Amino acid sequence: MIGFAPEKIKLSRRREWLVNRKKLEAIRFNKLSEKAKRTGRTHWLDHVLPYAASFLKVAQMYKRGVQNALDIQVQQVELKYKELPAAFDGYKILHLSDLHIDSLPGIEEVICNRISSLEYDLCALTGDYRLHTIGNYDAALGPLQKIINCISAKDGMLATLGNHDTHEVVHYLEEMGVKVLTNETFRIEKENESIAFTGTDDPCYYYSNQIKQALAEPVGGFKVALIHTPELFHEAAENGYHLYLCGHTHGGQICLPTGKPIITHLEKGKDFYKGLWQYGNLKGYTSMGCGVSGLPIRFFNRGEITVFTLRKE
Repeated sequence: MIGFAPEKIKLSRRREWLVNRKKLEAIRFNKLSEKAKRTGRTHWLDHVLPYAASFLKVAQMYKRGVQNALDIQVQQVELKYKELPAAFDGYKILHLSDLHIDSLPGIEEVICNRISSLEYDLCALTGDYRLHTIGNYDAALGPLQKIINCISAKDGMLATLGNHDTHEVVHYLEEMGVKVLTNETFRIEKENESIAFTGTDDPCYYYSNQIKQALAEPVGGFKVALIHTPELFHEAAENGYHLYLCGHTHGGQICLPTGKPIITHLEKGKDFYKGLWQYGNLKGYTSMGCGVSGLPIRFFNRGEITVFTLRKE
């Protein structure tokens, strides 16, 4: 397994990303009210949720919602490509998104139990490792380390950041043995053939031109995009990507009995809020996510862990 860019170039891009990310985080933080900074409630929904929780408890539905949130499903998805290098026929990618690992006590145990019997070559993590969007990572680091210790991938672990993540988590993840892609491309090589994985920063809160530039780099061969949200589907398709793995939406988390989400938190690509989708020649998959945000509940919706098997058509 080798990096795609020379080390000096990678370090330069990481520094450029870090300077820009710190600025964007500071701008967002300064725009928050003092109350939001103190309480961690940074979205209008945060003020509504306590009332919703009270209603659900009175209606004796809250406990069921928590049980649903812990009922994480394993999805096996097979994808066929003419362009896939022959050496990667049968290659398996374990995809975890939206862990929000401090959102629900014991969720790390459930995730580890689900992963324990799975087979895969590479693990891809697509952001949102903690519950809140501001503050420190103290409550998330222990459970996050436990999950990473449960992952056994011969080609390692790749990760990107979500809108709940700060630049500081990169240090923690890389200390745990995870390669974080901050608008960078990384190649997995096998029998003189390779797959390129491009991971970008979160486009929801922290979009920058660096994201667009990373996707537009002249990377040849079979290409996979790892991005927190599905909202860059057009850019990925335009630049010849074959597979796009993402999360962010939780599949709605709380849905109507028909499965229709009440909220997706998407500005673009609202039809791509869950599962397998296609845009032109690009195949994408939006994970339902492992964890939860807001309230620690799910209705007509389950979290997921996904294993993709790539097949040469």
